[in-house]
Amino acid sequence: MSDASDDSFPASKLDRGKIFAKTGLKVGANYAKYLADRVTKGKDDGTRKRDLNTRNAQELFREFTKLRGTALKLAQSMSMDTGVLPEEFMDVMAQAQYQVPPMNKALVQKRIRDGLGAYPAQLFDAFEAEALAAASIGQVHRARLDDGTPVVVKVQYPNVRETIASDLAMARSIIKRIVKSPNLDEYMDEVRARLNEETDYLNEAENIAFFAEQYASDAVVTPQPVRAYTAETVLTMTYVEGQHLDAFLADDPPQARRDHFGQRLWDFIHEQIASDHRTIHADAHPGNFLFRTDGRLGVIDFGCVKTFPQDFRDDMLRLWRARIADDSAAIEPLLYRLDILHEGMDAAARARLRDFFDRFGSLIVRPYRTDRFDFGAPTFHQELQARFREASELRETTGSPHFVFLNKVLVGIFNLMGQLGPVIDTRRSRTLLEGTVTAL
Repeated sequence: MSDASDDSFPASKLDRGKIFAKTGLKVGANYAKYLADRVTKGKDDGTRKRDLNTRNAQELFREFTKLRGTALKLAQSMSMDTGVLPEEFMDVMAQAQYQVPPMNKALVQKRIRDGLGAYPAQLFDAFEAEALAAASIGQVHRARLDDGTPVVVKVQYPNVRETIASDLAMARSIIKRIVKSPNLDEYMDEVRARLNEETDYLNEAENIAFFAEQYASDAVVTPQPVRAYTAETVLTMTYVEGQHLDAFLADDPPQARRDHFGQRLWDFIHEQIASDHRTIHADAHPGNFLFRTDGRLGVIDFGCVKTFPQDFRDDMLRLWRARIADDSAAIEPLLYRLDILHEGMDAAARARLRDFFDRFGSLIVRPYRTDRFDFGAPTFHQELQARFREASELRETTGSPHFVFLNKVLVGIFNLMGQLGPVIDTRRSRTLLEGTVTAL
């Protein structure tokens, strides 16, 4: 995490709009210079284009760290390896997972006092003024309760909740020029709903308690909320120790260790999908998982949690079963039920989407076709990147708005598995899903 701190939190639509506009001008200037260099310096061997990508990504990240909130959530999405963005963007934007400038100490003290009614020294036996981590919506500090319990205190940046609507309005004005979709307003409403929940730390405390009750086990460790020291903008929870993915991989763990944690991740996600609650940890990026020396998987940050409607979850599982069975007759009506295909769509567009989703769906279910699957095999990851890239080139964006966060989970988990490269046993996950489908 950066040692720098920045207490400038532009809250008004005008101030934030100026930052967005300034960033656009800088990116445009970088691109204009690149085009000029192509004329004066001749053919590019790829070096200048990579430099352009890096400069633009750095400009975006620098300004997004000022905006925080919704803008940094976008940066986190940019860091996911989907094959759509150049790898220079992903390298720079990966900082959004771990390296955001924190608030200074005086502002942290004020935010805790405003939220809990007293300063940290009056509330905790010990409180570390230096942030343990800073992310898009808030930052966390280690502390200790009077009874000796180690905890972390998450402190929300000022004005984050108040800027969601204006940020999304600006984002929509850009997206609508790129994406053709009859459902764009519904997608934006879905994002707005989850962001409003994520900025309510009382809601996150409820999520933490739910996941602790449902999933804490010999395989998974979750925090527990400390409700006496939690408010809408300050959240206290028990401390979970472990390494983030980048530190874990830096130690060059043996394949058996990669397999072990890959299995933990895979099973954890499938338990949620098959659950009667249909409630999923919907922010599957590397900063939210910890790899522990005791072999358990640590799961943290429960702000972004999605509960899927019964009919949507059930239709998705029916589609999964139809894909496994290559049952084309069952697939067609399910694509309509999920609003991937819809009445009024012209024949060419319908054929194009059906072809894409048949190929994409067959790829997604491939791990379930065998008892063991090697996520370290480069061909699968390359094919996945190609499908994501192809999706970005489709003129039509279709599907239920519930796909917004299902896709986030899907991209996140496959990205994590691609980095870990584990060989996993898929029998338990397949049994969980098959059992749920049978019970429908």
